[in-house]
Amino acid sequence: MQLKEKIILLIDKYSSKKEENSYISFLQKKHIDFFKKKGFPSFTRNEEWNNTDINPIINQDYHVLCGKKEIEHIEYQKIKKLIFLKREKSFLLIFIDGKYNSSLSRLCGVKNHVILSNIASQKENQIKNYYGKFSYQYNVFYTLNTLFSKDGAYIYIPDNIVLEKPVEILHISTGLESGKIFLNTRNLIIVGEHSYVKVIEHHKCLKKHLVFINSISEVYASNHSQIDYYKIQDNFGETSIIDNTFLKQKKYSKCSVYTFSFQGNFIRNNLKFYSNGEKTYSYLYGISLLSEKQLVDHHTLINHLYSNASSYQLYKNILFDKSKGIFNGKIIVNERIKGINAFQKNSNILFSDEACMYTKPQLEIYSEDVKCSHGCTIGNLQEKELFYLQSRGISEKNGKMLLLFSFLEEILNLIHIFELKKFVCQKMKKKLNQHL
Repeated sequence: MQLKEKIILLIDKYSSKKEENSYISFLQKKHIDFFKKKGFPSFTRNEEWNNTDINPIINQDYHVLCGKKEIEHIEYQKIKKLIFLKREKSFLLIFIDGKYNSSLSRLCGVKNHVILSNIASQKENQIKNYYGKFSYQYNVFYTLNTLFSKDGAYIYIPDNIVLEKPVEILHISTGLESGKIFLNTRNLIIVGEHSYVKVIEHHKCLKKHLVFINSISEVYASNHSQIDYYKIQDNFGETSIIDNTFLKQKKYSKCSVYTFSFQGNFIRNNLKFYSNGEKTYSYLYGISLLSEKQLVDHHTLINHLYSNASSYQLYKNILFDKSKGIFNGKIIVNERIKGINAFQKNSNILFSDEACMYTKPQLEIYSEDVKCSHGCTIGNLQEKELFYLQSRGISEKNGKMLLLFSFLEEILNLIHIFELKKFVCQKMKKKLNQHL
């Protein structure tokens, strides 16, 4: 049975369940009503999904994982190979098939009322002011996650705390229960005033199998806080991801999201910032190295709701073979909003006549006292630069490698975690070596 049909049956089943008197149940009922009213949108006629064919994903016969079943024992050595940072370098939250695993997670040294845990273990009063509060508009994947996600990472940083060590969130799909899996992962991150946290998130499979990950992250940055959020997408080629990340920023907060996409069948990143206070700073960065028939679609939104704020978007793609990249960057500045400085840039290098890149700046500016600009380039490596390097005794392949690293350096230099930067560079070098 296709996933689309299976979801409709499951939602009918959920509707007939006896209602519970809880906030999560209330939220789920609201989303069931949404779904019943709207259903699956026609992606072919939906402007937000132009150039991205979702039907091969939702027409697969996926098994919907709800995280109820106990996971069989998994050797730590298998998990250890997937972890980025060493024991003393980070805090670690591990989720296996959507379920939190406390024995494999690493939280030694958490103090000062910081909470690093899972959503399911929190009391409703603690999360209900934040969880599920980003449903400003109908989004079928947000709704499906709200209905089928049973757990996820919960990070709470109180006021005036600088968490020195980054928090690594690792979602693992085992592929043990079924060959084709639909997995709904979820994160809730709340950072207090004058506090700072760095988060790394990645998804991994223990073995090759078809998996469709529908991920939601809700992030709240209080006044004067700072968040650096790194997303690494380098799973097996059978993985499809729709990542939905929402950030709400209060005044003087500074939030950066870095997305590195190296491997995967279908990747769609919906990244939405809501600037909800003066003097906010929003930074969005992305590097994609695509090959074969891989697709990466970056859809970003910066909604400037308060005056005197800045946003900066920089996305760079390198495309080989028949790969396809999409960048759709939207900036909204509403009436009576002043002093906005917003910039977006998308640069792309294509190595194949069959690779393609779609890029679309979308500026909706309803105020005159703003400074908004955008730029886009699509091209090849500069032959003159490559010739110069070759004339100095550098091989053609190494010359191309140097030029491409130079092209991406602007973003790589901004990674604040040494081990992560090293990993990203090694991953890039390996992939470029295969395709140059």
